[in-house]
Amino acid sequence: MIQRFSFGHPFPTQSVVLSLPAESGPVPFLTPDGTGWRFTLSEQAAVYGLGEMPRGINKRGWHYITNNTDESRHSEDKLSFYGAHNFLLVRDGSTCFGLFVDFPGKVYYDIGYTRHDLFSFHTETPDYDLYLLSGGNENAICKEFRTLIGRSYIPPKWAFGLAQSRWGYKTEEDVREVARQYKEHDLPLDMICMDIDYMQDYADFTVNKERFPDLAKLSADLKAQGIRLVPIIDAGVRIAPNDPTCTEGLEKGYFCKKADGTPFVAAVWPGKAYFADFLRPEVREWFGHKYKALTDCGIEGFWNDMNEPSIFYSQEGLADFKETAKKYVEGDPEVPHYMVGGKLQALANNHEDYKRFYHNVNGEQVRHDKVHNLFGYNMTRSAGEAFERISPDKRILMFSRSSYIGMHR
Repeated sequence: MIQRFSFGHPFPTQSVVLSLPAESGPVPFLTPDGTGWRFTLSEQAAVYGLGEMPRGINKRGWHYITNNTDESRHSEDKLSFYGAHNFLLVRDGSTCFGLFVDFPGKVYYDIGYTRHDLFSFHTETPDYDLYLLSGGNENAICKEFRTLIGRSYIPPKWAFGLAQSRWGYKTEEDVREVARQYKEHDLPLDMICMDIDYMQDYADFTVNKERFPDLAKLSADLKAQGIRLVPIIDAGVRIAPNDPTCTEGLEKGYFCKKADGTPFVAAVWPGKAYFADFLRPEVREWFGHKYKALTDCGIEGFWNDMNEPSIFYSQEGLADFKETAKKYVEGDPEVPHYMVGGKLQALANNHEDYKRFYHNVNGEQVRHDKVHNLFGYNMTRSAGEAFERISPDKRILMFSRSSYIGMHR
C-alpha cells in the first residue's frame, strides 16, 4: 500500500509517475517531532536506503544530509555525497515499511546517531510530499516503490561490460594505446571513458582537432573491436564569444540568472562558465540537441559530470576572499589568519553561491538552493529526452555523477 501525505507547498520534482491523492490524519509508524518526524528503534532494528551515501548497508548509527555535493574524499565521516535518494526501508522486528521524502532541497537524517533508539528526519523547509509504503516484506515494498517512481531506462548490453576510465587521455593515440594494451594482455574491454581533455579548451560539445583529428574514425575503429567511447559532458558552459553553446544560450536567455537578472557566473574546469537552466523544458530541449554533435560521430554513451553543480569559485566569493586577505595583509586586527584560510577553503561549492542564482519555473523565480538536488537530474533528463528524438531506435548509455530519484527513467 502506498500513501501520500502532503505538507506545505511541495515543489513538483516529477520524481514519481503515480498520481495519488493526499491523505489526512496521522502518518502510520511515525510521530511528529517539531518540524519533522521520528520513529523509536528497537535494539535489532535496521534502516536501509539513501542510495549513494557513506558507511554500510545498514545506515543506523550515523547522521546524513541529502545534499548533492562534489565530495571526492569518500570517507566515512562525510554527511553527503553526489546523490540525493530520500528512500528508506525500515525493518524492526515484524514491522517493515518504506519512506520516500520527495523534497528537492536538504533533508536531515539522524538514524540512531544522537540516540541509539531514535530515528528522526526533517526537511530544510516544511514543503514536501511524504510517501509511506507498507503491507509487505522488503522485496514487496521495493517493488511497490518502483511502481511509484516508474521503470528505469534500459542501457545497451555493452554497458554491463568493463569500462576503462581515468583522467589524462590527452590524445587519440592515448586512447588507441589503451585499447592495444587490453588486447595484448587478453583483457576484456567494452568502453573507454574520455574526460575533458578531448574537448577544445574544456568547452562542451567541442573536439580538439589537434589531439583528436577524426573522432568519428576513432569511434568507428574502436567499435569494430567491440569498444565504445564514452565522452564526458560538464555542466558549466564555457564563456567564450566564439562558442555557439555559449552565445546561443546567452541570446535565448537560457542560463541561470542572479537576482538582478544578469547571468550567474562561476569558475569550473573551462574557467568562467554559465549554467543552463535545466528546470525549463525549452532549455532541456536546446541543450539536449547539442549531444547530436557527438552522436553524429558514432558516440553511443555519455558521462554527465560536475552537475551538482560543482563550483570552484564564484566572482562574489572570490571578491570576498580578496577583501579578507587584503585586510589581513594590511594588519587589520579584526581579521585573524585562520579567517583567511577559512575563506579560501570555502570558495569551492560554497552554499552561499547556491543562493546567488535562480531558476525560472513557469515564470516564477526559484532560488537554486531550494531545488539544488534537481540540477543533475534535469541535465541528464535533457540528454535522455534528446536521444529519444535523435536516435529513437538506439539504446544510449547515460552516466551521471549527480542524481535524484526519478532520473533513472
